[in-house]
Order: sequence, then C-alpha cells, then structure tokens
Amino acid sequence: MRASGILMGISSVPSKYGIGCFSKEAYDFVDQLKKAGQQYWQILPLGPTGYGDSPYQSVSTFAGNPYFIDLETLIDKKLLTKEECESCDWGGSESYVDYEKMYLSRYKLLRKAYERADLKNDPDYAVFLKKEKDWLLDYCLFMAIKNEQKGICWIDWPEELKDRHSKAVKEAEKELAEEILSPIAVLTCVAFVSKVPSFKTAEV
Repeated sequence: MRASGILMGISSVPSKYGIGCFSKEAYDFVDQLKKAGQQYWQILPLGPTGYGDSPYQSVSTFAGNPYFIDLETLIDKKLLTKEECESCDWGGSESYVDYEKMYLSRYKLLRKAYERADLKNDPDYAVFLKKEKDWLLDYCLFMAIKNEQKGICWIDWPEELKDRHSKAVKEAEKELAEEILSPIAVLTCVAFVSKVPSFKTAEV
C-alpha cells in the first residue's frame, strides 16, 4: 500500500524563540498532516549537537537536544517568565537558525528554569534517575567535563580524563558536582525523555 509524508526537522517548525521545538505549533503541524492525508513525518536526529550543530554529530544517543525544549511550556509551569524569554536575542532571521544566539540565550534560560524547578523533591524525577541510571550519570559527567574543558572534543582532553582513569574521574565527579546536575545535562534529559509527550494529537 502506498503512503506519503514529509521530511522536515523539528528545528524548522515555526517558533517565537529562534528555533522550532516540541511546541503547540509542532502538534498543530501533525494535525495538518492528518487533514492532508499524510501518514509520515520523517524528522532529523533529536540528540544534543556538538560543534557545527549538525543533527548527525550528536554527543549522546539517549539524551535530547535542549534547543527542542518548549519555552512556552516552561512559562506555563512558572519556571520562566514571558519577559525573560522575550528579552533574549534570538536572531532576526525567519529563514535560518542563529545557533550562536541559541547557545548564548537558551542555556541561561534553562538554568533559571532548573533552579526554580525544585527537582530534588519531585518524585517523578527520582523515578527518572533510577530508570535511566545506566546512561544518565555518565552523560552528565561527560557534559560537565566537556564544559569545563571549554567545549573541546573529548579526544583532546587530558589523557587521564580521555582514558577514564579512575582517580581522575573521581576527582572530576567531586570538583564538578554542581555542574553535573546542571540543566545542560539533567534538565535536558528530564524535559526531553520523561516530560515531553509523544505526538498523539493525531494518528498520522
């Protein structure tokens, strides 16, 4: 049986804040696809990107791209204000994403949301940590070290970190304890893996 659909990355969905994400507009698009008789929406990889922001060069198989977290949802949950989001510079183009401005603006907002979320007292968060423990802690540590190393590729890290010498890893876990729990790592995973619903507004 023949079927048709569309190829379009999440980043191309219309958005107020510089890049398409899992927002109301994305769900509306699914409904439009169904009305048009389409069966498929093929999206690009959803993992967090590294240098160059290519969706095919991700730093994790399991985590989600923080750029795809819907800021409107965080506003509705009182974790951010509309004024905070609108005060950021998202770039002036409607035809392409300014990834430098994304990096400079979105992570600051996610950190604010994380600090206001009180996740330590959230039972769903505790369940998430337990369920995803096989990969989550290593990913959080990796991202904390990567940030501490100014974002350089892991193959250029000091040898003791690159080769995961136990003493160096333990020292990093102690020194970067706060950063390991940062929104760049944990909130990204929580919001993307355990909090974001699947597209069920329409059976495309």
